[in-house]
Formats: sequence, C-alpha cells, structure tokens
Amino acid sequence: KENAPRLRTMAVHGNQYHDAGADAVQELAFAMATGVEYLREMLSRGISIDDAAPRVCFSFSVGSDFFMEMAKLRAARLLWERVVDAFGGNDASKRLFMHVRTSWWNKTVTDPYVNMLRVTTEAFAAICGGCDSLYVGAFDEPVGPPDAFSRRIARNVQIILKNESHLNSVVDPGGGSWYTEVLTDAIAGKAWRLFRQVEKKGGMLKALQQGFPQEQAAETALRRAKNIAVRKDVFVGTNKYPNLIEKPIEKADPDYEVFHKERSLCVAQYQASVDPDKLKEALDHLIQGADRTAGGVVKNAIAAVAAGATLGQFTGALRSKKSIKGGSKEGSKPTITPLRIQRGAAMFESLRKAADDHVKKTGSRPKVFLANMGPIPQHKPRADFSTDFFSTGGFWIIGNDGFQDIDAAADAAVKSGANIAVICSTDKTYPDIVPPLCRGIKEIKPGMTVLVAGYPKDYIDAFKECGVDDFIHVRSNVFDVLEKLQKKAGVTS
Repeated sequence: KENAPRLRTMAVHGNQYHDAGADAVQELAFAMATGVEYLREMLSRGISIDDAAPRVCFSFSVGSDFFMEMAKLRAARLLWERVVDAFGGNDASKRLFMHVRTSWWNKTVTDPYVNMLRVTTEAFAAICGGCDSLYVGAFDEPVGPPDAFSRRIARNVQIILKNESHLNSVVDPGGGSWYTEVLTDAIAGKAWRLFRQVEKKGGMLKALQQGFPQEQAAETALRRAKNIAVRKDVFVGTNKYPNLIEKPIEKADPDYEVFHKERSLCVAQYQASVDPDKLKEALDHLIQGADRTAGGVVKNAIAAVAAGATLGQFTGALRSKKSIKGGSKEGSKPTITPLRIQRGAAMFESLRKAADDHVKKTGSRPKVFLANMGPIPQHKPRADFSTDFFSTGGFWIIGNDGFQDIDAAADAAVKSGANIAVICSTDKTYPDIVPPLCRGIKEIKPGMTVLVAGYPKDYIDAFKECGVDDFIHVRSNVFDVLEKLQKKAGVTS
C-alpha cells in the first residue's frame, strides 16, 4: 500500500479450471470462492477490506463460444461486487480487475493455423466482456515455444481489434443487448449457487481438500469429451475435416544447458559488482530484523534488493526467516488432488499421432476401401461422410466413382490392400447390396472388417448375420470406433 499502491499482489486464477474442462459457471464460482478465501486471510491479518480487495486480480480463460464467454466475464463483475459488498467494502473496492487469456484447452496441434481464427474470436469476446488486460496465445503454443512469426500474429490480433475495429473506443460493446444481459444474469445466478455450495463446505481450501471442485470439473470434462468423441463439438482440422497431407510444424527444443550457462555468467558478473558486506548486512536484517510486521519485512526486502540481492538470495532469505507477525500458523501442508489439465482435441490427436508413427515404421498408412455402390449421386453423401470419419484417425481412404457390379466391388476391395471396407450407398438399396457384397468380401478375405455407412435400423440384425462388423453414422462414437480399428489394424497395441 505504501510502496506500490497500484500493484495487485493477489492473483485469482480461473484458468486452471477452464483448462481442466470446467464450464463457465464452474470457472466463475471457483474463482470467486478463491477470492473470498484470500480476502478472509487478509482480514484475519488485520488488513481492511478496502486495502485488500483492490489488490486482487482475477485471471480467466476465454474459449470460442463467443456470447457465453463474453457473458461470463460480465457476470464476474456482478459477482465480485456482491462479494465485496458483503464484506462492507466501498464502491472503489467493488471494481474487479480482470486479466484474460485466450483458451489453451481448445487449441490443436493438428492443423494449428485454425488456432489463429480461434484466438481472434476469443480476443474479441474478452474485449466485449470488459477485460482490463489481455493475452493472446500464439497459434503454435500447443506445439512448442512460439517463434517470431507466431508471436507477431498474436500481437497483430490485438492491434487489428484496437486500431481497425476500434473496440477500445466503445465503453461497453455488449451493453443493452437483451440476449447478452439475460445470458449474463443466468450465468451469474448459477455461479452464485455453486459458490454457495463451496461456502457450505467451509470455503475453497476445504473444498479443494475434499476434492469438490476437482470432481465438478472432471464431470464436465467427461461430458465434453463424449461430445467431442461423437463430433457434436467440432475441432476443425482434428475431429472433423482433417488434412492428412499437412506438414506438421517442426519445433527445435531450446538448448537449456547453454541458456543456463549464459544466465549463470550474467548473475556471476552482477554479483561481482555488488558490495558483499552491504549485501550480507541487508540480507541478515531481512532474516533477523527486529520489525517483524509485514510492513517492516517489505521495507527490509526493498533494502536488500537495493543492496544488490539476486532473486535467489532474496527468496532464500524470505524462506529462512521466522514467521511474520500475523502470518500463517505452523502446520502440515494440505494435501490436494490436482486437476487433470488436458486439451480437448488431445484424444483425436493421439489417433493421428499413432497413424503417423505407423507410417514411419511401415512406410504406409492404415487403409480403408470405400465400396461405393451405384452412381455418384447415390453413394457420394455417405462416401464423403466415411472419408471424413476415417481421416480423423489418420486412415488413408481409397475411393472410386462407384461400382454397378457387386462382384467387381468385392474383388476391388480385396485387391486394394486395405483391411477395412465401408459399403456406401442408400438405405433403400442396402437390402439388395449389403448381404452379397459382404459375403463376397469375407469369402475371399475372412479377416477383413466390413462396415456399412449409415444405420438402416430395420436390417441391423440381418446384416450382422451376413458378416457386417459394424455401422458408422452421425451418432457413432467416432473416437471409440477408430481406436478399436487402429488396434485391429496393428497401428496400436
């Protein structure tokens, strides 16, 4: 308060819940509960609400659901105002400072250039939601450390939104929209109810020790994973519309050993320029100083840094000194189960990686033969569906313009070298096509997997009796089907 009055020293992060798959309501509720926990700790140390609250900074992640994320940020301000008001804070203390970063959870390694579109939407939502500061992630951050090009693109997203879209000239871009206001109110109400559940458990620390936030995030992540598996939630270029001939971005790992030597040399040169006696005196005063109050420690810390203490020496002194007056009590550290942080597209990326590794080992991709029956208008819709379906798993598709003769189709399927054949036509023609075609393939190559594109519910059992192994359709769990087929094809063990 005395030395850096505008410095916000308490960061409340909702990002980790977002990256664990939690929804907007959960991210808000758990962030608010964390903020309340910090305020109570400050109040217990004799710091007033009007000194503590203005020094809290909230950090949120923003995904690609534009209106939902914009409403989430707007709801955060409503909730924090209510929290600080309950503690008796003044109007200035009720103002929430918000840092926002683009989502990490929804970024992809495959077709990473789509990430440029994702961060643009997210940055736009963050600004319309009223962020105070914004970080736009590089499009290649899931692959490795960003390079000069990806950093430039990330920076230019903000420049375009500011200087060309003029979003900095509008006080409240989303204000007055009935849809936005209703959605904001709904999110705030649900988040407040979840926040109260955390409070009933004794606050955020106890809730974390009990695993409540972790369980809530895991349940939502599981639902989202199911939606991704059936492609209800789409990652363009990953679980839909993949590009198998794309060249992955190559990232060279930094030489950390050389970097460490360079930094060590810089620190050594700096230490050589420091008066060792004054430095030792300042560090000793920081560790053993008579003024044990928090304010006294800060003054001694500033003096130590001014005397030339490095970050390592400074933090080492703080760790070694005895407890500050009003500080935390001695006791064992709490045991908390960590959140499971994982990107949503990782499941499909694992399939693609397995197929790519198979190419490196064998020289070819696992193949799928499309047994397209009839003229192009008859088989094309399901042939296109099947191509997209299997490409997401890294399978190479062998297509054709269609067969009029069943024996010719069976012969071509066997000679293709593929271990999987997909019959593509219409439900109306399937009863006449599927049984003889499936039997024809199985008689020549019994181990070949035969699938039917579609779900002709009146003929499912009959087709299975003829040898059909499975059906692929819009309700299929694409991930599970592809994972099983990869194992059967020897792509994975």
